[in-house]
Amino acid sequence: MGQEHVAPLERTENRWVPQILNSSTPLPKSEESIPFESVQRKVKALLNKLTLEKFDSISDQIIDFANKSRDERDGRILREVIRLIFEKSCDESNFCAMYAQLCRKMMERVDPEIVDENVKNTEGKFVQGGTLFRKYLLNRCQEEFEKGWKVNVPVPSNEKGEPDLMSDEYYVAARAKRQGLGLIRFIGELFKLNMLTERIMHECIKKLLIFQGSPEEEEMESLCKLMNTVGEQLDHVKPNPHEQMKSTQLDHAKAKKYMESYFDRMEEISKLPNLSSRIKFMLMDVMDLRSNAWKPRRDINAPKTIAEIHEDVMKIV
Repeated sequence: MGQEHVAPLERTENRWVPQILNSSTPLPKSEESIPFESVQRKVKALLNKLTLEKFDSISDQIIDFANKSRDERDGRILREVIRLIFEKSCDESNFCAMYAQLCRKMMERVDPEIVDENVKNTEGKFVQGGTLFRKYLLNRCQEEFEKGWKVNVPVPSNEKGEPDLMSDEYYVAARAKRQGLGLIRFIGELFKLNMLTERIMHECIKKLLIFQGSPEEEEMESLCKLMNTVGEQLDHVKPNPHEQMKSTQLDHAKAKKYMESYFDRMEEISKLPNLSSRIKFMLMDVMDLRSNAWKPRRDINAPKTIAEIHEDVMKIV
């Protein structure tokens, strides 16, 4: 059949038109919002750029991404942003204080309309906004703390009978230890910003101090890290700067009683015959820190601004 015998197609009013060309049809809500994978990628990039100098501007951008969760009913994006911050903090323990500050700011600034229909309070109402953010974060901290960071994977030895530092097993164990200690410090920094209560801190310490037989080195190292981070606050050496959290504090006498019992127990542990020298000296360092009114005898690693680094260099020169 030749082309001259083919009738042209007729255009009808209900014909199919590609959506991108049909300006009269609005895009579905899910297509207007940013893809989930894009949120992951962009928040990761922002966390990599986060410094003390750029804290305000970059933290605002991270909060903007978290607030996209307002279009959901399950808080998926908010949970993912929290996961990324949490993992970053555990991996980079020297910057835990900065990441804790980020969490505090997010709790105060997150959109109050964000809701998770699967999370309700004791009154049966949906938990929203900053309260939901705090609940997500604390649940993550609790899960990881209870899981612990000991890896039951035997590390192979090299020809000298020493642990093979190049083996995959050693890398897994070292990474788990780094993240576990990062978690402990992160929990402590959250407490210092009153995102965790004093009661929760005491429960963490008691859990680390209770054991049968010989203590696990991982738990003792975690205990020392936690005491180094929050011991001064738990000892009530300084008043709580956050007035709204004073109702959750223990009274001074009770706090002192708890701390005395903890350090009596730590002294007992330090004298155990099978305790490694490394852990023994770690415990002794914490006890010495308390006897020195929680004033460290040497500088503690913490993030610094570029101006502070320049100032340190000038002191050396």
